[in-house]
Amino acid sequence: MTVSCDAGHPSESEDYCDVCGRPIQASPAVPAAPEPAAEPAANCAHCGAPRDGRFCEACGHDATAPVPPPEPVDDGGPYFAVVRADRSWYEHVKSRNGPDVDTVAFPEYCPDRRFALTGQRLAIGRRSRTRGTAPDIDLSGPPTDPGVSAQQALLIARPDGGWDIVDLDSTNGTAVGDSPEPIPPGVRVPLSDGDRIRLGAWTTITITTSPG
Repeated sequence: MTVSCDAGHPSESEDYCDVCGRPIQASPAVPAAPEPAAEPAANCAHCGAPRDGRFCEACGHDATAPVPPPEPVDDGGPYFAVVRADRSWYEHVKSRNGPDVDTVAFPEYCPDRRFALTGQRLAIGRRSRTRGTAPDIDLSGPPTDPGVSAQQALLIARPDGGWDIVDLDSTNGTAVGDSPEPIPPGVRVPLSDGDRIRLGAWTTITITTSPG
């Protein structure tokens, strides 16, 4: 094996140069090339699951393809309160011979009114300056249902997106569903899509998710 000294002379001896006698320095060890760093585990851009290859084993998404937009979440849709003049309810109230029943007439014209249910609490009643009431669902008309109290009832949102109703100890009570009997004051009663709230002399409120 032939080595070279610092002056570049070839030498058979590995300790001292055969030509000039200079000590031969050992060549510095060449550091080994670092191991390539392991690539971090990739997650699927679509579903977030760990992905080892091009295609996600969880959802099948191709990593080289654009990420599709998220699918819309079906939360059941917003609720609405549809207020109507209900002749069948009016006839029922008349049959009970309530106070001043002969002086209350069913309205000749009363268009439907629609209220979007938003927030956590919505008051139902009639606006009154003297009592300082301004309900969210104002049933003061026109036409005015005289059987509705200024503070009739309260709608309370549930965590599941639905609504409950509470009668506020109204004068003529609040009925829910098919039963004509008023619900107990101060008690939360759950409502379902399509349930009718009946109150006053001829007013019904339908709770619905139908937009039309």
